[in-house]
Amino acid sequence: MYWADLLAEEIKEKYKAQIKAGKPLVIRDEKTASGRVHVGSLRGVAIHGIISEILKEEGINNKFLYEINDFDPMDSIPVYLDREKFLPHMGKPLCNIFSPDGKAKNYAEYFAEEFIGVINEIGFEPEFYRNSELYKSGKYNEAIKIVLENTGKIREIYKTVSGSIKPEDWLPLQVVCENCGKIGTTKVVSFDGEKVEYICEPELVEWTTGCGHKGKISPFNGNAKLPWKVEWAAKFFILNVDIEGAGKDHSTKGGSRDIADAICREIFKREPPFNIPYEFFHVAGKKMSASKGEGSSSREIADLFPPEILRLLLLGKHYKQVIDFVPDGDTVPILFDRFDELAENYFKNIQNGYKRLFELIFSPEKRKKIK
Repeated sequence: MYWADLLAEEIKEKYKAQIKAGKPLVIRDEKTASGRVHVGSLRGVAIHGIISEILKEEGINNKFLYEINDFDPMDSIPVYLDREKFLPHMGKPLCNIFSPDGKAKNYAEYFAEEFIGVINEIGFEPEFYRNSELYKSGKYNEAIKIVLENTGKIREIYKTVSGSIKPEDWLPLQVVCENCGKIGTTKVVSFDGEKVEYICEPELVEWTTGCGHKGKISPFNGNAKLPWKVEWAAKFFILNVDIEGAGKDHSTKGGSRDIADAICREIFKREPPFNIPYEFFHVAGKKMSASKGEGSSSREIADLFPPEILRLLLLGKHYKQVIDFVPDGDTVPILFDRFDELAENYFKNIQNGYKRLFELIFSPEKRKKIK
């Protein structure tokens, strides 16, 4: 049986009561829009997307949410941008920085638009949302209050799960500085139930400088954000996520997923989502970095291949196997040869494990036509 069908069977068993009650399953994935999105990020899209498609085929109601994470601070500048131009904006939320082309709504949208186009071209249709919108609309408000009221327990979770020792004065929140607009340089020092007191520290991080401003502000409605491991658990909670995988590096023992799962259970009193820890996508044997400009972008690779060939690249290997793509090597002709072989076997009705793969490399609309 094809690996995605096996995962779908596990999911159906885990959530059989929810499915029977007619409550839709929520599948979620995300990408931080800090630079041109490399092709490796499409693996998560494809894994979550194909699970969503298979469940829908079987009449199981689900929605696939995809987050454009645009509220993280800019903590590095891609090599292909003018460093001097963006250096003063280091530490600000990505959604509050101007677009590199002067046309998109903001910095994050400039890179997100390209990636969203690729996702749609290869036949996946998640519901896209922006993390900044969740914060500004108040969706995080309850989670922020719960976190601030349980800071001691969260410090203990970090210590127990990963061995990380957080200082006694640590509060898991960062404020958008009212003076300089940076979020990566602020430290929250107290919470009185309604407002937080904070300092924009000049030397909190190595990659930018805080302005030294001290202030007091409500942490709600987009004025502040949670640190990402805590935020990950908060997303499980506020979006009622049932299925969410991530690269295997996040799922190492004591890693970020273990911390997020523990916070989800112990602080938000919710069972964490079904996890799918998947292997890396390498280009010529190397892991890629969007912010460093390393690796091929999703747009560049999408321009090389028809949608079905790119889906074959993404779905043709088990999620626990590394995908190693060599653009100027044998990868491209091998992919086309494999497609031809799969097609020949499919239309000759040769019954083997690859028949299902051939169906799934087509979008749901095209799939109906080949069956």
